[in-house]
Amino acid sequence: MINNLSLALNSTLGSILIVILILITYLRLYSIDRYRRTLFSSLLVFCLAAITSDLLSLLFRDIPGGVAHSFRYLFSASHYLFQVLSCYYIMVFVDYMTFKRSYRSGQMLKITYIIFGAYALILLLNFILEVFFHIDPANNVIYEKGRFYLRLVVCYSPLLFAAGELFRYRSLFKKSQLAVFFALPALFLAGSTLDLLLSEARLVWPCVTAALLYAYFFIVQSHVSIDPLTETGNRLSFNEFTDKLSRSATGESWAIVMIDLDHFKAINDNYGHHEGDNALGYTAEIIKSCVKKDDFVARYGGDEFVLATKVEKDTAESKITSLMSEIQIVINIFNEREFSPFKIEMSYGFDVYTADGRQSIGEFLNHIDALMYKNKQERRRRAGDRREEAAR
Repeated sequence: MINNLSLALNSTLGSILIVILILITYLRLYSIDRYRRTLFSSLLVFCLAAITSDLLSLLFRDIPGGVAHSFRYLFSASHYLFQVLSCYYIMVFVDYMTFKRSYRSGQMLKITYIIFGAYALILLLNFILEVFFHIDPANNVIYEKGRFYLRLVVCYSPLLFAAGELFRYRSLFKKSQLAVFFALPALFLAGSTLDLLLSEARLVWPCVTAALLYAYFFIVQSHVSIDPLTETGNRLSFNEFTDKLSRSATGESWAIVMIDLDHFKAINDNYGHHEGDNALGYTAEIIKSCVKKDDFVARYGGDEFVLATKVEKDTAESKITSLMSEIQIVINIFNEREFSPFKIEMSYGFDVYTADGRQSIGEFLNHIDALMYKNKQERRRRAGDRREEAAR
């Protein structure tokens, strides 16, 4: 028993403690998207249950007797069950991070629990029929049966699906995001494969823990640099972006656009702050739908957004004019369809910043901020002229 305890603790204790710490700290991140929060928390709980049941199963290895045999089977079956749930939740989590559609992920969860129920029934029957594995009551060592490969298919096919989905839709992600989400299924598969090839290695849990840590640190980093209301970058991430840009001497040119919502105070006053939040959220969605994945979008503060896109200096003006016209077309469609009681209107100012160290980024931002307010005043003047004409 002492030897088994040493083996169990060496194999799993570190992973258990790390997953518990991740879970405790993650649950304190209240402003994270609620559905993503639920999925990742569930994934952590199921991984923790799988690791813990594996630890408890190892305690009864090589100990003869009916009682030890029953506990060994109970904890082994629990380990297999929670391992399957962990794999399927990785698939659902990756799918949600790819498409951001809770309905689609909910349908996948329904399939997950149907498979989980069928798998639980098979493991119950395995106690008698020994479909997947046999536990020798003389020493309580697990021996795999001929249909053990079916367990591998059930357990690891969702990981392959998740990896394939990431590869198929890789254009939707930045490289850093793709690396994080691909690490979850890839490290789980790597650890499991090594354990199958090296039966005494027990590397699956260190690999899984590494994947969960990688994902957790990415989520925390995103939490710090993402505006929770609009899911764009926040002021901190924009400051980091401009600081890096100002310190580089690459000669790259970036068009930076300052965008301000018109009549935002009136939306809050007339319809309430909830609709004000909706106006910010819809505006952010419209901007994000029109830019490329390598462009930078952030909520600068209040009702102001900032957009940065890499340009060639000679064609920058036509490119930004075209982009802002596209955004305005989508805004017009939104306003015409009357999704909300308010209308979205915006003013903007832009110029090109070249990363050559010649211009202070602070001065440049003040410059485009002034251009944006100039555009706002011009729009107000034109609106006033139109009202005067209509009154005549």
